[in-house]
Amino acid sequence: MEKNLSVFEQEFGLIVNEEGKVVTNSLKIAEYYKKEHKDVLKKIRGFIELIPELGQGNFSLSSYINEQNKSQPMYDIDRQGFSMLVNKFTGDDATIFTYKYTKAFEEMSEELEHRRQVSLDTVKALNEKDEKLQRKKLLESYFGKRKTVNTFKTCSYEEFNNLVALFEEYLSSIRDAEIKRIEYGRFVDGLTKNRNNISPTDKMYMPKTTTYSYYIHEYVKKKGSSENKSYGQKIRYKDEIIKEQQNIIANLDPSIDEFMVFNIHPISENYMYKPINSYNGGLSMARTDIYNNWIKNFPRHKALLKEKLNIEWDKPVKVFIKVDCLEKFDTTNFVKAINDMVINRIYDEDDNIAVDTQIQRNKIVNNYSEGKIYYCVRNVD
Repeated sequence: MEKNLSVFEQEFGLIVNEEGKVVTNSLKIAEYYKKEHKDVLKKIRGFIELIPELGQGNFSLSSYINEQNKSQPMYDIDRQGFSMLVNKFTGDDATIFTYKYTKAFEEMSEELEHRRQVSLDTVKALNEKDEKLQRKKLLESYFGKRKTVNTFKTCSYEEFNNLVALFEEYLSSIRDAEIKRIEYGRFVDGLTKNRNNISPTDKMYMPKTTTYSYYIHEYVKKKGSSENKSYGQKIRYKDEIIKEQQNIIANLDPSIDEFMVFNIHPISENYMYKPINSYNGGLSMARTDIYNNWIKNFPRHKALLKEKLNIEWDKPVKVFIKVDCLEKFDTTNFVKAINDMVINRIYDEDDNIAVDTQIQRNKIVNNYSEGKIYYCVRNVD
């Protein structure tokens, strides 16, 4: 049975912000815990001064209209920010309030997720038939009825990978082996013409010709398999040439589809560790709370299964990273944290095998919560 979301708002001040997150506000917390609002604001500002990133999502500056019809500051607070804020509130009443508040956060989040899922399921059920029809029309707009040759003859290098995936999807719908063989031939014909038209002055000449030659070879083999002959013998590709082509391809920048995407803002190496007094009177380094929280909240479930990566973990790897981050964030200070997280913590391998890491900014975001990490790993010789 669905719950009335207005109950959560009236009793706890819980609302859903523009990002779809459940938040409360400092005014409601002050009222609920019988605190002065100015004292709550002071405590929040102290958190933000200590850890500026908290002001990008955990505590978001907002305002309200007081009884004198004047605009006054307050903060919208997410669940993590709430936990930090009320952690020092003591007494039996505060403990009871915190339990009720935390439970309300959970129940409202679960109710919203339930409603989203019901909505998605409804839309999916209504549009499934139409989506299949539209998908079929999309594939037929690129392939079939002799369109395959022209599609691969005229496609750009940037759209090539996506077109190959669509072509494979189109082939999977073909049951007739002879028609499939003909389509393989059309692919090879079109891509060969595309490769032969690349100008030697093109700065991407080598990557383009190498990639196209590799796929031409692969689809000639597929066509040959459907005819029960080895076209590979006719072309007489040497093993060392194929290996060289594959190595070149492995070092090309991956397409965005090849990256694992983690919905979390990157963390600077400056925030990872802090010096503490050791038992013998000296100093040692310990993980900071913000780094521990980053590790705890890292969306590990977004990582591909280890066996799907086709990585030989006893050999060196090259890592490609893109980040959506705040403008002030220094991307170069992030490499250690992400390689440790993915290679070491998720895949249980030594992150020293990453002999080359290429990192670049994908786009600037306005809020800490909008941050994303794109991660791809490949073997290198």
